[in-house]
Parts: sequence; C-alpha cells; structure tokens
Amino acid sequence: MHTRTRLLVAGTTLLAGISVPAQDLLAVTWGGATVLVDSYTAAVTPLGAGLLGQNGLARDGNGVYWSTRGTITSATGYALTQIDPSTGSATVTFAGMDFRGLSNGPGTSLFAVNDQGAADRLVTIDTSNGTITPIGPTGFSGIQGLALHQGVLYGWDVNQGLLIVDQLTGAAIDPFPGLGGPSGLQSLCSHPDGRLLAGGGSSTNSLFSVDVTTGLTTLIGVMSGASDVRGIEPRGGSLTPFGVACNGVHGPATLSVTGLPQVGGTLTTTSQNHAPNSLGAVVFGLSTTFHQGLPLPLLLDPILGTSNCWLYTSIDASVITFTDANIPAQLQFSFGLGAAAAGAMFHLQHACFESVAGNLSWSNRVTVQVQ
Repeated sequence: MHTRTRLLVAGTTLLAGISVPAQDLLAVTWGGATVLVDSYTAAVTPLGAGLLGQNGLARDGNGVYWSTRGTITSATGYALTQIDPSTGSATVTFAGMDFRGLSNGPGTSLFAVNDQGAADRLVTIDTSNGTITPIGPTGFSGIQGLALHQGVLYGWDVNQGLLIVDQLTGAAIDPFPGLGGPSGLQSLCSHPDGRLLAGGGSSTNSLFSVDVTTGLTTLIGVMSGASDVRGIEPRGGSLTPFGVACNGVHGPATLSVTGLPQVGGTLTTTSQNHAPNSLGAVVFGLSTTFHQGLPLPLLLDPILGTSNCWLYTSIDASVITFTDANIPAQLQFSFGLGAAAAGAMFHLQHACFESVAGNLSWSNRVTVQVQ
C-alpha cells in the first residue's frame, strides 16, 4: 500500500478501546539498575545494569534515552549517558554536571535541572554535541523531577511538590503553595495516555499519578524490586512537540496529543483557544524538511498574511473537522493506529479558519513515533 494511503488509513480508522500495556515504563535507579515498570500497577521487572549515580531519565526527539552518572566516588566524574532500552546498559557519551532531573526539550535537545545549592538552575543540553546552555535560576533548591507534559514544563520539588517551570527563563512557580506532596519523590514522567506520573526516591519508592489541576497525587503502587528510582520514561512509541503556535482568537492555538502511540492505540489531537464552531483541519505529514520543494519550517506570514504562523510539516493528508461550541473552543480529532502504522513516524499540525490575521491560526507540531 502506498505510504500516504497507509497514513490516511491509520489516521482515520477509529478503534473502540486502548489495549493497556504492561512494563510500559523504563526506569533507572541511583544505584545503577535499569528496570521496567508497569505504569498501571507499579510492578517492576529487572532489565540490566547501568552506571552508579543515575539521576534522571529522558528521551530526546530521536528516541534516544539519556541519563546521568554521578560522583558517588572521588574517581567518578559527572557524565551524560545513553541508556539502551533493550538491555538497560549505560554508555558515557558526554561530560556532564550535577543534574537532578532530565526532560525532553525542543527537537533533540533536553531540559535539565542543575543543582546549584541554594537555587537550582534550568539548562538545555544539545544531544548532538553535549553543549550545556544555562537558561536561568528556578528559585527552588529541591527540584529532582522534570517533565515536559502537554506543552508545560513541570518540576517536582522534594519539599514543595509540583512546580511549573518557565522554559524561557527557568523561573519556577508553585501553583499550589503549601500543598507539598509525598516525601522524597525523585522523578516526573509524561505518559502518552495523558497522565503525569511521579515516583521514586529512597523513602517511598512508590509510583503516583499527579492531577495538574490540583497538585494532588494518587498512589498507583510501590515499585518493589527497584531501590531509589531516579528517572522514569515511557517505552515504545513517543509523542514529541516542536515549535510554537500562533494565535487563535483566544490565544495560542497550542496542540497536544494524548493516547498510546502503538498499534491498537488511539490518539487524540487537541488544539486550544479557537473560535467556536469554526472550520479546521488536522494535517498529517511525513517530512519536516520540505513541503512541495519549500524548506521547513516555513513562515506562512508572507504567503497567507498570518501573524507569526509556521508550517512545521509537509501536508501529505488532512482531515476536515470543526471546533466545539465552547468559548474558547477546541479543535479535536481522535484516530486509531492500525497494523499499517507499525513503526511509522509522522507529524501532526492543526489549522483553523477564524478571525485572526490571514483568517488562519496554526498550531505547533507534534511528531508521532509508533511502536
């Protein structure tokens, strides 16, 4: 079957439900173990041996898993490592620093929290060459977990609980002051099914789901068989945001994708801040390099009269739909991943006709890698 036809079939076949996977998380411990964790029960399965001082786990836009090596002995230096998701082994790749949390960032870069004593700072890491670029102080000193979840960078402070971290300045805020959370949690994880997970640490070593609207946690279970988990990340397929959205009538038309990016899963694409009952389109693309000979990303303003709108993917298929009747409205579309989508990588972007410059809003892009 032609690739574009396969993509269209994958993008329009709705499924009745989602199969729940076991061992859908990869996790690393401070002691150097790499394990598999079931995100629905917290059951642990040993995988392999990494390196001492693992203190975070993140997967970049190329699907590579990154962790750290810490200074447990005077002969050991800080390093950034790559984790083999099949064996659990760790390979020193770049020199590092005292990282206390890792998260995927723009493209193939990572966000990281660097321990600075009185105030942790946010940095980015270029995974192509190991360059570390400081962004700014967070204003907190106990951040151990970091996760980019539905476009928002969240941190977990061992004393304050859930934080929101500004991706441009590094400054963090506590949206639920005085709430705190379970003691000593060491990691955050954005699950493809839409949950934000927190867990690990030497005191509880349990797995929780976090309600980002209240900051409250719900216990999933104890990760028995893994001591002092410091980093958790989904296995299999991935959902990676890229770029920025331009404005709908009520603000940035930010796109998020939730669901399980695997054969038999269902994905839901949702963009925000639109006018109600407006015509929109879900764009499926296969390339982030060119669209009809034009290089990507492509600024659409000179062509369409829009305001700071970008095309981030080729337009190889599209589905026409409408925003809901709410104010502000959402543009939402769900589709199933059939067998033809196995191993595929494609890209999603939303466009919506509404009363803004050029009469069009465009979202950011989300890249889908199907397991």
